[in-house]
Amino acid sequence: MVKASAKPPDSKSHANDLHTHKLSPDEIIGNSFVFFFAGHETTGNSIHFSILMLAMHQASQRAMQADITRIVGDKPIEEISYKDDMPRLYNSMVGAVLNEQLRLLPAVLGIPKTTASKETVTINGRQHVFPKGIHILINTIGTNRNPKYWKTGPSKVTPGSSDINDFVPERWLQGEAPKERNLHMDGLENASFDTGALLIPPKGAFMTFSDGLRSCPGRRFAQAEVTAVLTAIFQKYSVELDVTEWASDEEVEAMGWDERHMLYAKAIERARVALRRCEQFITLQLKSGEAIPFRFVERGRERFADLE
Repeated sequence: MVKASAKPPDSKSHANDLHTHKLSPDEIIGNSFVFFFAGHETTGNSIHFSILMLAMHQASQRAMQADITRIVGDKPIEEISYKDDMPRLYNSMVGAVLNEQLRLLPAVLGIPKTTASKETVTINGRQHVFPKGIHILINTIGTNRNPKYWKTGPSKVTPGSSDINDFVPERWLQGEAPKERNLHMDGLENASFDTGALLIPPKGAFMTFSDGLRSCPGRRFAQAEVTAVLTAIFQKYSVELDVTEWASDEEVEAMGWDERHMLYAKAIERARVALRRCEQFITLQLKSGEAIPFRFVERGRERFADLE
């Protein structure tokens, strides 16, 4: 008779080993970097680009401010309720602005993936087989701008083209929430923000946060944070592109509508050129040395609000 010599592991001692394990300095630094990067850099970029887009699109800014006023009025920001006010704000032009900015300018241009096993994918009716261990880069910005999946109309920027590459937050608005919805599975179905007033893109069409079970776990936090910041700013202030390179404040005040329109169009074109030259250094950002100056003014004291 042969006796088994292997002693079964002591589950109690194994559990104790897990609880007494300490992170190394390299592990602590690595995790800290991920936390700061994922929770600060990406959200900061989104706020920055949202403000720039609103400065370039005054009509959308006015519409967003009207929704903020309708939903929270003059309520102090510290009294705004996450449970009651935030879902309504997110499902208004505030959330539409945020999502449209994220569609056009996601934090990262490509999402790296690796197949864990052999996978078969059907694309345009053709089957493609990917072996285990294949590295795949999801083209975030290309997917987000695929006209196959989005509501489009004539471009106001490029005559003769569709507006798929334009900032049109209104494409996300659906009106009141429907009573029943067929939600796709992204792990967020029960989140309080989902009321159905905003467009839900087809599965795989909006890849800013990736998709599926391994989508960004900080998605809801980022949405709540940006919604709160935009509400706090635009409840009381408006943003305009700075034009002092071409005209002083006194000269602007003396201008008529046509002159102001031409001046602001020049500022908008400068901003568009700078945005087209964005580059990715960890996250998407303006090219090094590039700047798009803007200024905040109190609501009611705008100089270019009526130009669209």
